[in-house]
This record gives sequence, structure tokens and C-alpha cells, in this order.
Amino acid sequence: MKTKLIATLMLAAGSLFAGPRISFGIGFGVPVAPAPVVVVRPAYVAPAPIAYYGPAPAPGYVWVNGFYEFAGGRRVWRPGYWRAPVFVGRFRR
Repeated sequence: MKTKLIATLMLAAGSLFAGPRISFGIGFGVPVAPAPVVVVRPAYVAPAPIAYYGPAPAPGYVWVNGFYEFAGGRRVWRPGYWRAPVFVGRFRR
């Protein structure tokens, strides 16, 4: 009988130091699903060929590096070229 009384008193004494953990929350709004994650695998692009280009054919010409462009639904390498200067009216652009 004494052991039950001591156990009950120890349990009661331990609960005196326990802090109450009560919380209330009210929320408004419509739950929104997170946006789907879309993972796109990049298309394979072969490395650009290395090419030598000579001096400009005339003053004012600009070298345009080669680039990939779409042709017929696939990527095609377009080599670099010298671009002539562009004149708009009396002004050089």
C-alpha cells in the first residue's frame, strides 16, 4: 500500500513541473497544390568545330562566330563568316 501511495505522490509531484502545451489555430484560405516539377533533359549538342579565320576582307568587317541553328527539325552547325558593315541612311551602325 505504501508503494502505491509513494508512486502516486511522485507522479503527482512530477506533473507539477510540466508546462501546459495547449495551442489553438484558425486558418483561412484554399489549400493550393504545389506546382509540378518538370525535369527536361537538355538535347545533346556536339562541341563546336575549331576553325581558323583569316584577316578581314576589308576595313569595318566583323567576324561572326559559328553557331548551331535549327534546320529540318535538327541542329546544324553554321560556320563563322565575315559580316559586312551595315549602313542605315548616312550613319554606320
